[in-house]
Amino acid sequence: MNINIVCPQSFSSLFYLGTLMKQLLNGVRVTLSNKYIQNAHNILIDEGVTSVVYKRKADIWWTDTPAMIYRDKNELVRILKENNLFRKHYTVSEFCKQIYRDQGIPVEDTIIPRPVNPILFNYRTDYDNCRYDLCFIGAMDAIDRKNLRLVESVVIKHSINSVFITNGFLVKRPFITQHNFGSITDEDKARILSSSRFLIFPSFIEGFGMPPLEAMSVGCVPIYSDVPAHNEFCIGIPVKPRDKYVTFGYGCRIIKYIIDAKDLEEAVKYALGMKKEEYIDLQSKCIERAKYMFNLFKSRLSYLLNGVRI
Repeated sequence: MNINIVCPQSFSSLFYLGTLMKQLLNGVRVTLSNKYIQNAHNILIDEGVTSVVYKRKADIWWTDTPAMIYRDKNELVRILKENNLFRKHYTVSEFCKQIYRDQGIPVEDTIIPRPVNPILFNYRTDYDNCRYDLCFIGAMDAIDRKNLRLVESVVIKHSINSVFITNGFLVKRPFITQHNFGSITDEDKARILSSSRFLIFPSFIEGFGMPPLEAMSVGCVPIYSDVPAHNEFCIGIPVKPRDKYVTFGYGCRIIKYIIDAKDLEEAVKYALGMKKEEYIDLQSKCIERAKYMFNLFKSRLSYLLNGVRI
């Protein structure tokens, strides 16, 4: 049977994930589309709340959410009651699972984490031979969820040799290198990460958070916001949020954790002053956790396939 990965591209990373899944299911007939296809096994990769609202149908849902809270929980429940949108619904973190259940969206107990491209495990950051001190990977959107501007301000203030993979506009500085999304391959990304000592990723909320896991896979230690769902799997240098509140974004309410500039600067200062022995010890723990997460994904892939033979 053909597998159809339904990816409406609500968020830029989801289309990338659909392409990666097609690659990981090598040898199987896989299509990547934005709609349900009859006589195929349809796997939806999307944000879950909007998928209910837009009545996106698939056999299996595998969803993420940046803590989106719909204005009317009863409306979500009504839509689900009136429409047969999925047979099984899996999500990527305990945090996502709770967000969905709080809004009445059924979701299985089993968590299926996002995978990384396995080529990342073929690369390794060498503490003594890094081109960059910091690497940032993240899209700039209307609410700057990845905190790009905060990272940029810290990098410029301290003239830190950094590389950014982003669509955001950056101030030109001799110590800043930028690559735009879509301009690099996964192997390019692996080379950039393995040429960087640290990934800096202070996103104010994540349903999962791919860049820290990708960085951990090559041994590039993440400096990450200690927020859901980073704190379910990340190893590195956490930055504790000062507070959280509910605000507006993506057309509905969202949860936002406050990452303070001083706290981020302190984390960066600590990271850049880390001794080699401490770094290598932390690096090995990052790689071990990344491999565990990838193996966990592989062990649970059958849940997404739901009996489809590959």
